[in-house]
Amino acid sequence: MANKLAASFVGLLVLAVCIIAPTASASDNNAASTVEPATISLSGVGQQASQMFTLTEGLSIFTMKHSGSSNFIVHLLDSKGNQVGISLVNEIGAFNGAKAVGISTSGDYILDIAADAPWTVDITQPRPQTAQSVPVSFSGKGQQVSQFFTLTPGLARFKLMHNGESNFIVHLLDSKGNQVGISLVNEIGAFNGSKAMGIENSGIYCLDIGADGNWKIDISQ
Repeated sequence: MANKLAASFVGLLVLAVCIIAPTASASDNNAASTVEPATISLSGVGQQASQMFTLTEGLSIFTMKHSGSSNFIVHLLDSKGNQVGISLVNEIGAFNGAKAVGISTSGDYILDIAADAPWTVDITQPRPQTAQSVPVSFSGKGQQVSQFFTLTPGLARFKLMHNGESNFIVHLLDSKGNQVGISLVNEIGAFNGSKAMGIENSGIYCLDIGADGNWKIDISQ
């Protein structure tokens, strides 16, 4: 009789543990995926192949500096040696700017760098959960990535100005680094114009800007 009572007690205890024990929810999994990886910092002098580093799927921002007077060209390669997108930078002389890239596959990557002087590359992988709402205005000089901002479904208007002499190219990217629509502008030299675009999804966005002069971008909905 005592053995039967003991077995019954153990059975009830196991049942209670199964009922009380928490299970992972979809929201827990989503929270884990929004954790921002640590910054990757690389540096060197002259032409180099960087050390390997790991990127996760989503947006990566490369902030690059070069103090030389000759070509500064940086390509991102995957573990098989395939180039990812266009060059991160292709300029002559000193450079201080940034490039946003959408990484489609998590894995190991490397930078192939042409330079004639010391250089640094800092790689961040932002996973923003909040951002400023429009209307917003951004300004800067040269190749840069804007701060994050939110857009809602409907019409968005982008007013763009540039006083440089070379390419002025602006892309709208979502928070995962995917390009939205065609470029907002793709011109050479000074520019003063605007672009209307239909936004399908509410979310957080940023601008990937290629320029050689001063620029200003106003965004409204």
